[in-house]
Order: sequence, then structure tokens, then C-alpha cells
Amino acid sequence: MDAEQLIRDVVRNVLEKLLVEKSPAFQAGERLSSVGPEALGNAGSAAGSASVTGNISGRKDRKIVCGVSVRHIHLCKEDLEILFGKGYELNVLRELYNPGFASKETLTVVGPKLTAIQNVRILGPLRSKTQVELAKTDCIVLGIDAPVRASGDTTGSSSCVLVGPKGAVVLKDGAIRANRHMHLSSVDADYFGIKDNQVVDVRVGGPKGLTFNNVQVRVAPDFKTELHVDTDDGNAADIVNGTMVEIVDASCISPLSSQMADKSKIPPSIPDGSFTGEAIDPNLIRNICAMATGQPCSKGQAATAGSCADATGTGTQTAGGPGAGAGTGTGAGGNSSGGTSLTKKTVITLANLNEFAASGITVNNNVILSPLAKDEAVIRGIPITYS
Repeated sequence: MDAEQLIRDVVRNVLEKLLVEKSPAFQAGERLSSVGPEALGNAGSAAGSASVTGNISGRKDRKIVCGVSVRHIHLCKEDLEILFGKGYELNVLRELYNPGFASKETLTVVGPKLTAIQNVRILGPLRSKTQVELAKTDCIVLGIDAPVRASGDTTGSSSCVLVGPKGAVVLKDGAIRANRHMHLSSVDADYFGIKDNQVVDVRVGGPKGLTFNNVQVRVAPDFKTELHVDTDDGNAADIVNGTMVEIVDASCISPLSSQMADKSKIPPSIPDGSFTGEAIDPNLIRNICAMATGQPCSKGQAATAGSCADATGTGTQTAGGPGAGAGTGTGAGGNSSGGTSLTKKTVITLANLNEFAASGITVNNNVILSPLAKDEAVIRGIPITYS
């Protein structure tokens, strides 16, 4: 017997047995919807369905099956022919659980950092516009900040480059992180009392259990009931293809806005992977200041070490005094009327390198020159003096 067919039969029989034992309303003639080969794990697939034919009114639970959707690509005809050649057609690798298929063809996705993710599967059929669906960790590798969007909503999303055997396509937009969404058959939608495009909450059990909020519901007669999450969500909750989850009402839980960090002050990524002098996270500095002084920082911007020292009564030292370098701050030679002595240092980065084009850069104990700024200064011919 074919190995995949054997596994599918075993999975189907086990699920049927569990449902029959849980609810006496399930009669011997009632069976689960068919489990396709895509249940064994591929992009956009799942391991089964909680949709039941027959007497659906006998169901007492609100459980459905979950599928983990790995990164994948939807192509339009124009881009397909650029990447694979004129008149090319996708070859079906396997049918997906819900309408569509995984093709044999894959592409390489390249981001602005010139890092690449290879062998990203193309899903069919063709669409009117190319779309790349990634997880957050994929975006970090590629160096892009793809927004969370519903499938098809790509306007203003992130750009990337697709590389195929015959050519490459530069996408101005099209890279997204797919929102959490649920496919519902019309029968199951009626049973659950859920409408198309409604937003629901879904609970996951187990040792890493959590509740997924903002799950968009899509209803269609040809859909098989299934929750779709990306690999990041799946890993966070220990979900594998076929995990049973439950539709719940989490409206009693107060929603949290993005209040844990000031997004306008999040520092840029560090190209060379180092932390030396390239970026100081104002959110961290603000919280460190609050912990040091016992009160929130009074300024709207991130507090510097000098302002923390002022708040605690630590003596300050002006530029030019013992132990002082460029800028004003507390130093080893300054007055110390109580508290720990702090030194304020000047950090020279690429952003302010132009300020030193004429005067040159003097590096001393209180001046930090970042590695990237140093390399660029050498290229531009800006003199660097060490004292």
C-alpha cells in the first residue's frame, strides 16, 4: 500500500474515533471530510478537517483544525513568464487541502540586505498580481518590514526581488505577512453563526497554549474548515499541521495597544551586526533613567546619562575640565556630591559625519567613532586624529 495513503487512513480513523467517543450524537455513518495528501505538510496545508458531513447539529464543540502555512509565492502570468520563460505553465506537485495547488517550481527571494531565501514554493493557480507571503523571521533575514495584510491587499507593502531560472522580477510592493485567517465552509459558518470577513478569537491548548486574536474569517461553499497561521505563530504555540483549536469569545479581555515601546524612537537596524556606537535605543535609556531616578523622565525625548545624573544630584562637569571630553557631562575629575559618577560621551555615526568634513575628527576618551563612520571618513578623506 502507498505509504502516504496508509498515513492518511490512520489519521482519519483516529480522528473519527476521537469524535465518536466525545459526542454520542455522531453516528456510525457520519464521517470526517476527506483528508488529502497535502495534510502531510506543505505551504498552506493542514492535516485534516473538523468539518463533518451528516448531522452537524450534533456537534457540541467549536473546534476546528489548524494548518501552518510556510512562506510561499503567488504569481501573475506576466511575472511567471519573466521568471520561467514565455508560455511557461506551473507543474502541479500536489493539491492543497483548500482550493489550489503547490507547484514543483520554486524561486529565490532576495531582500535589500542582499540576503536570500531559496526554494520558496509557488502556489497556484495564477493570480492577477504577484504576492509573497512571509513570516516575521523571514523578513528579518531579508531585511524588510513587511506589513500584516489580508491576502490580496499588497498596495504599499514591502518590496523584494524574485529570481527564477530565466530572469528576475523586482516587486515594488507585494511582500506581506499574511494575517491570521480561517477558512470556513458555508455549512460550518452557519453552524458557528459566523459571517464572511468576521473577526474572531481562537484558543490553542497545550503547554504553550495561547489565544490568537484578530482572526479573519473567510466563508465559501468550496472551502474546507481550517485555521491558517504562519510559522512564527505556529512555533509560538507549538502548533503542527492538524492541531485542534477552538473558536472562543475573548471580548472580555481588554485589548492592548502598542504601548510597550515608542515606535518613533526605535533605532535603525545595524548593518554590520555590531552594537558599538551605532544605535542607542531610546526606549531602553528612558526606562533605565526611570529606574535610576525613581521617576519618569521629564523630557519628551530619551534621557541621557547626564540628565539622570542631574536628577539624582550627581555633580556635573563642564567641557574642558578635568576628565572632560567633547560635550558636557560628569567625569572622573568632576565633583561628586553623592551617587555614582557618570560620563557623557559623544558618539559620531554616519548620520552626523558631514559635520566633521571640514574640521576633521578628534577621537579621545569621551568621543566614540563608530566602525562604519570611521570607514566612511577614510573613504571621504576626512582626517582622524587620536589623542
